[in-house]
Amino acid sequence: MGDAITNTSVLRVFDSLFSVAKQEIGYLRNCAENVDKLRSEVEKLKDMRGRFQQLSDAAKDKGENLLDGVQKWMDKADVQISNTNEFLEQEANAKKRFFNIQCFVNVATVHHYSKVATKKAISLLSLHEDGKAYENCVSIPTPTPGSLDLYHKKNLDGIQTQKLALENIIRAIKDEEIQIVGIYGLGGVGKTTLAVEAALAVKNLFADVFLITVSQNEDEMNQTHVEVAAKRINKGEKILIILDDMWPEVKLETLRIPYGADHMNCKILLTSRSKDVCMMHAQCSIRIDSLVEKEAWILFKRVVGERVDADPKLKEVAKNVCKECGGLPLIIQVVGNTLKVKSIDFWEASLDRLKNHSPLGIAPDIRKAYVHLKLSYDVLQSEEAKLCFLLSSLFPEDALIPVERLTHYAVGLGKLDAISNIKDARNIVQIAVDTLRSTFLLLDGNNEFTTKMHDVVRDVALIIASEDNTNFLVKGGIGLTYWWPRPDELKIYTRISLMQNSIFRIPDYKLHVPRLDTFLIQENHKLSMISDALIQGMIEVRILDMEHNNISSLPKSLKLLTELRVLNLGGNRFLREISILGELIKLEILILHTTGIEKIPEEIGQLANIRMLDIKCCSGLSHVATGVISNLRWLEELYIGYHLVKKRDNCLGELNTLQTLTFLDLFVPDFDIVPDDVNFGALKGFRIQIGGVEDVHISKYPYLLSKRILILCRSHATSPLLTHIRKLIEISDYLILEEIKDSLEADDGGWGRNILPDMYFEGFENVRRIIVSDCNLSCLVDTRNWDHNRSSSKGIDERNINEKFFSKLEVLALQDMHNLKVMWSCPDQYISLGNLVTVDISFCNKLVRLFSLSVAQGLVNMKELSIGYCQNLEEVITVGAGESAHILFPALVRLCLIGLRHLKHFCSGHSDVNYPSLIDVSIIHCGDMEIWGSGVHHTPKLKNVSLVPLNGPYAINDVIYQISRINTLKTVDAKADRYQGHDEMKISPRDAKYDRSLF
Repeated sequence: MGDAITNTSVLRVFDSLFSVAKQEIGYLRNCAENVDKLRSEVEKLKDMRGRFQQLSDAAKDKGENLLDGVQKWMDKADVQISNTNEFLEQEANAKKRFFNIQCFVNVATVHHYSKVATKKAISLLSLHEDGKAYENCVSIPTPTPGSLDLYHKKNLDGIQTQKLALENIIRAIKDEEIQIVGIYGLGGVGKTTLAVEAALAVKNLFADVFLITVSQNEDEMNQTHVEVAAKRINKGEKILIILDDMWPEVKLETLRIPYGADHMNCKILLTSRSKDVCMMHAQCSIRIDSLVEKEAWILFKRVVGERVDADPKLKEVAKNVCKECGGLPLIIQVVGNTLKVKSIDFWEASLDRLKNHSPLGIAPDIRKAYVHLKLSYDVLQSEEAKLCFLLSSLFPEDALIPVERLTHYAVGLGKLDAISNIKDARNIVQIAVDTLRSTFLLLDGNNEFTTKMHDVVRDVALIIASEDNTNFLVKGGIGLTYWWPRPDELKIYTRISLMQNSIFRIPDYKLHVPRLDTFLIQENHKLSMISDALIQGMIEVRILDMEHNNISSLPKSLKLLTELRVLNLGGNRFLREISILGELIKLEILILHTTGIEKIPEEIGQLANIRMLDIKCCSGLSHVATGVISNLRWLEELYIGYHLVKKRDNCLGELNTLQTLTFLDLFVPDFDIVPDDVNFGALKGFRIQIGGVEDVHISKYPYLLSKRILILCRSHATSPLLTHIRKLIEISDYLILEEIKDSLEADDGGWGRNILPDMYFEGFENVRRIIVSDCNLSCLVDTRNWDHNRSSSKGIDERNINEKFFSKLEVLALQDMHNLKVMWSCPDQYISLGNLVTVDISFCNKLVRLFSLSVAQGLVNMKELSIGYCQNLEEVITVGAGESAHILFPALVRLCLIGLRHLKHFCSGHSDVNYPSLIDVSIIHCGDMEIWGSGVHHTPKLKNVSLVPLNGPYAINDVIYQISRINTLKTVDAKADRYQGHDEMKISPRDAKYDRSLF
């Protein structure tokens, strides 16, 4: 028997060797054919790349965004085409050399070029297949600049003054003889509000609406937005442009927006405080008046609530307070929100203050607002809120203000009492900003991490600052090209802001600024030098922000700034030498991201008081001097991209010495740079990326700072890595796998086939949230060739396997998985999704079916299901022929299906499905959908349905009948690409890294 086994083994070896030999001989025999095939494949790829470029250019002309993955595909195609052309040139030269000069063929050379050509052809073919996913669509509509989507319509019931004005604006916009409509009135009277309300009312008449805030200097406007609008106008599209807050200094002719008799397809609605500006440009000017007393009272009561009607004494005081607001909606909202929870004694005291006149010397257009805004400022109980209010006025008019930047400045000024760490500072500042938003002293930005300030409020804030003996000089965003003050004219100022200009020349002489604590000169991209003399004049400064300039060297006098707490040099790409910063021993926040530094010198180790150090995205950073990290004994947050060359100089082992470190954002190109003994478990949060391209520093996303995120990129997700960082996987809250491109040819259950079960042996079973993006996987689980003996030796057997696969998973996101054919190739009993809450699947073009009946019945905690742009998906839930069952989704609240071109139905077969919690359903561009599913589909709480569009009235009626028969349904829109009465669904792929719903 032993001989038989031996013979069998020998035969297997022989067969294997024969197959290899046959393949190698094939390379010799078919060299010309293989090279020709490669040449053909590269031409096909060039053609596809050219088509993509045309589509991309057209999309950009329309102001659309490229789909996630399109630019990445084009970049890869460029690299592949370039490499292949270079190879083909080398092959042609070699052929000439060996066939024309010599009388024999170089066998090794032929074999080499044939084999490489074969592999390259396979790679090109794979890339060509990947590109097919984008052939029909490379872009998505971009939300209009200053998008109206997030705008909440105002209740104008009973506000006849504004209702009539709105009707006049709408009538003027519809008038074909009028091209430019002007709206003017006092600051805070509601000009922008009515302009947006009018635009919403008529947007169906236009291809698009652009809301563009005008700067006092037209060069500082967002020219990208203007250019997009101009291109579309020139193409004949009917466009409405809102130019908000026009100034007398701005000439409409210089904005480069096509208008006039040749461009009547362009309608312009402009707002201004100045009647003269409107009369100068508009064919029709409409004045917005303050509210009459009755209307003001209606609005005031909406702000403060019905409390004022319940107490006659309070009602009398409240009416008098309302009168003092002068009928300005902005002031009514600010004062109303300030007083609505206060006692009647406070109301009476405030009324006395409001009756006082504002100080002399205030511009007439803000005089009426001053006393009221000053009252709201004075009654703020939080000194931190007052500080953030004043700091916000340092930013340019209408600018987005990052809350994180306010945090840095507040820390630097030492105005946050009793903070023990940066995290506490963030919380305090966030609460302060929320307080200011609630009183309308600040407005919402484009997300919760940014805010804005109304221009009238900003004017008043600067006046308040001057009265508090903290004079601000603010010249941000006004188009300055140089700043050349007299040496003694700045001695009264405590804070100077010159940010977001085009300054290239600043003083090379000493200024007398003895009280200066803040100097902000960031985002002046032409500024290349800060002089020693200038620095010598501001030795008491605590905050110095020079981010995103063009500074290449630091002045020697920088060491004189012994009080400096915050220094931001990020984005100065040519800055390399930073040794002098070691002298700034009181520094608490040092930002050096995206600079040209290649090493962190030992002098930086002298910054013992540093709390936050950001050295991300410095692509040349390969050396950190020994002892630097361990000397930063008070360091709380470290953001570092570490492109280590000499691995024996690895500084990361010093992280264990930092007792106060709470968050680490780390990028390393190779997994073996991560030391085995670093105690990442002691951190409250981390984001560790191994391999791939270094990403933006995460401090812009504060909600992630308490998460533990591990990102494995490119080929850095193999078994040796998993073993090496098993402990890191075990403690991670999120595991993100990106661009894992192992071969799909192997059928051995390895990485090319599936993620599991191998990863379970390395701590993977504890991960609760998985995001997989652009990986070459054909399925997530494949147990067909699993060696059960191997599993048993690891402590896993068939009795508990069903408890292992996904049983703890809460979030599953799959994106750009172009080779994913099935979710798993194993019996359904091995899959447990009972804890799954969020499912997000997009751009998985080979998926045809998603969940089987038994798996779907286990989704008892799923709250959100989002599936987008899976071109071949036919059904979400598969019920076998002849099967009939009941399915319950007890927790499902939101269901979104977008761009599923071949989706036939949500549920196949005949099943009764109950959705007791479902509120929102969106079915967008699912053109083949005919029926939701056989059986009864019960949706007792369904409120909002978006259907855009389906194939014909029968399909629409069938789907509506099945998912929206309930009386509680508020809105069904199956007309076209319009949405009414509910939030608009954004038709765009998810960003796995920073989509907050996934975290």
